[in-house]
Amino acid sequence: MQRLYPWLHERPQVFDKIALGFCVLLALPFAVAFFLRGDVAAALLSLLLCVPLWYRSRYPVAVIYATAAVGFAAILVCPFPPFSGLFAAMVMTYTAAAYAPRRHAWAALALAVAGGAASAVRWPGASLNLSDYRDIVLQLLLIIAGTGPLMICWLWGDVVRGRHAYLQEALDRAERLEREREALARVAVVEERARIAREMHDVVAHSLSVVILQADGAAYMLDTDPQRAAKALAAISRTGRAALTEIRRLLGVLRTNDDAGSQHQVELGPQPGLERIDELVEQIRDAGLQVRLEVTGDPAWVPASVGLSAYRIVQEALTNAVKHGGPDTTAVVRLDYQYERLLIEVTDDGRGAAALSDGRGHGVIGMRERVSAVGGRLVAGPRPGGGFAVSAYLPYRTAEVSHPLA
Repeated sequence: MQRLYPWLHERPQVFDKIALGFCVLLALPFAVAFFLRGDVAAALLSLLLCVPLWYRSRYPVAVIYATAAVGFAAILVCPFPPFSGLFAAMVMTYTAAAYAPRRHAWAALALAVAGGAASAVRWPGASLNLSDYRDIVLQLLLIIAGTGPLMICWLWGDVVRGRHAYLQEALDRAERLEREREALARVAVVEERARIAREMHDVVAHSLSVVILQADGAAYMLDTDPQRAAKALAAISRTGRAALTEIRRLLGVLRTNDDAGSQHQVELGPQPGLERIDELVEQIRDAGLQVRLEVTGDPAWVPASVGLSAYRIVQEALTNAVKHGGPDTTAVVRLDYQYERLLIEVTDDGRGAAALSDGRGHGVIGMRERVSAVGGRLVAGPRPGGGFAVSAYLPYRTAEVSHPLA
């Protein structure tokens, strides 16, 4: 039954056909009996009571009044009550209470009560002596028996209406929450991109300052110490190419407009990089998390933007471990310097998938944006055996372009 009801609810016309077929089966014996008695009108009315059921799902309001009209006509014409009329009235009251507008639902209830009472008076009540209190009690019982099933069907339909309204409200609320979640995620992406852009702006400004100082030094030593001037020019070339690469990455981060309009506090001082990973690990240890740092490979020259992204990724991963890992959590930070790429892995043995989030953090979103800004990849999620893992691949090239103006 739990599967049948949803299936019928999704296919209302199937229920209409089933109800029509059952009503016809109830009406046929009475139609034959009326026809044999020579009462053709009663025979037609007993069959006509079934016709509105065919249009129940498509025209619920019209079915209410059509069934009521034919039903009252059958009460006046038929010499004894056909069961098809009672069944059609029950379906009509349920449909009105469940699907019709509210005023028509109340009208259907009034018509059902009036029809049930009229049928109880019209057929068995005609032979009762209302001067006898026992017949009066019997008449009241007959009225209750005639209206009771109809009222039960109406109440059932009203419960179904309330359930449908509750489910629809729940679906609407879930849809609104999903839209709000997506909007918050988009805002978080925009804010993180703006933050990355500000940090890369500081990196580019530092590189250009180095270029200016080297150029001034090269101009001063060009005549007195050509060898040192050549080294300064080589440093200018290297730093300029790196700055050009950072500018291109900055423009890539700003590929969408920042319309969030939020006010950000300007951060002063140099931006952190890989050289401050040890300091970061010590800070996290002081916060109560046991952290082990493992470094492999040759930490050769790494672009400042890649170093900044690596620092922020490690910082966010360790912060999440402190917030969600639980007591006695340990974490491992692995930095693997390979040829023109850096591999980062931060793992912990905390709660992992069982951690409760407050729903206000956008740490993974920020890490993805930072990795995407330098053309890398990120994998973050709970570990199968417990805990959480963050893996980042950050590529870089020491010479991104062949000409400074390319």
